[in-house]
Amino acid sequence: MTTQRPALWVALVSLALGATLLHYRIHPPKDLTYLWPNLFSLIDLVLVSALFRFRGAALLGLLLNSFLAFLGIMMMADYSFSATLAGQVKVMPGVNFFGWLLHTTFPYIMIALADFLTGLALYRAILAEKSVVSSQ
Repeated sequence: MTTQRPALWVALVSLALGATLLHYRIHPPKDLTYLWPNLFSLIDLVLVSALFRFRGAALLGLLLNSFLAFLGIMMMADYSFSATLAGQVKVMPGVNFFGWLLHTTFPYIMIALADFLTGLALYRAILAEKSVVSSQ
């Protein structure tokens, strides 16, 4: 299990870096409304990644990563449903469901879900590594 830990950490950092760059491109931090997505993605990139580097702080890293991922999922889903109801989405779900999914934030929600699952896998790898070390 120890060989998986560095790869999972790099995957977690890569997802957070991609999210940070994506948020900066979509939400340039001109005002306070656009500052929050960038700030949360930077916290994910810097703080969560740093917490997962230390075994003792891995639980805190998992909790913060989970909170940020689920907050992002809820906010993006809310935006997609609101935009659909307001008629801002080009394709309606009743006409072309798959096309509607592609025009919403669903792809970005899947990235946030992958970030959460990668953090969970990394935490489990850390726990398994810790139990192997303590049993020797």
